Amino acid sequence: MIDAALQAASVGAARGEIVFPDDLHGFPGQVHGGGVAALFHRLTRPAAPVRLRLELLRGVPTKTPLRLVTGSAGVEARLGLWQGDRHLAEATLTRALAEPEPAVLAPSPTALGPPDGEAPRTRTCLACGTENPLGLGLELRWNARWVWQRYEPREAFRTRTGEIHPALATIALDELGWWLGALAQRECGVTTEIVVTLWRSISPGPLLLVGDRAAVQADDDPRGRHCRAFGSVFTDAGELVATGEVSFAGSPAYTRRLLDPFRQTTALSDLARLFPGVTLLAERARVFPDSASA
Repeated sequence: MIDAALQAASVGAARGEIVFPDDLHGFPGQVHGGGVAALFHRLTRPAAPVRLRLELLRGVPTKTPLRLVTGSAGVEARLGLWQGDRHLAEATLTRALAEPEPAVLAPSPTALGPPDGEAPRTRTCLACGTENPLGLGLELRWNARWVWQRYEPREAFRTRTGEIHPALATIALDELGWWLGALAQRECGVTTEIVVTLWRSISPGPLLLVGDRAAVQADDDPRGRHCRAFGSVFTDAGELVATGEVSFAGSPAYTRRLLDPFRQTTALSDLARLFPGVTLLAERARVFPDSASA
């Protein structure tokens, strides 16, 4: 169960120590950004509505003792993770929101249209992994306008009270933002900031996870490698559950890093539709095998 994994990660929190289990990773050996956000949410256990803003300064390693620093100011909780003198992540959680719930409407099935393809998956990712029993097992669809999935929460994300664990929203919205950014830049990359607002608890039942490709915005970066993407989680009845905003940074280095994990589940021709550079990367890896991980 996802809550048991987060509890295991935070068993040493009272003495300022966090150790993420390997099942919470995105990139192999690094915690999924949505998993970091989920842990910070669990440590504070705020009632909805709540906004969590997470800045990922460096990759957060799994199976490694990390130092947790916490504090608060009024209705805002503050948390940070360090590895030695390396600042890895910091977050704020605001327990009371001044602004009203946004008037965001779920797109109709007609508006979504037919998919042009499915987002590639890896075997072990917390969000999309085909073989991670703790993960969401997302199978996102995409077309020229949308990235989405009608999703039935897995048993691993149910809480003792029968509701759906809020980690579903942090992980799914981070993954949606990642794919919106990757499709916009046509490169793999990392999410560097995640802002998730949980407007209400998540009731059992089907959900719609959706992001609008037309809403992706360029961010402040002269090289054009940063952008901001937006996603939402709705109930099957169209009620807004959570919204997310993600800052994505793309680079050929990350495309190279994910080439082998993606190729374990996805044909190279399908990857090349999304990331044109992978054909050359695969050829280079074949000709110069020792340089594939350089």
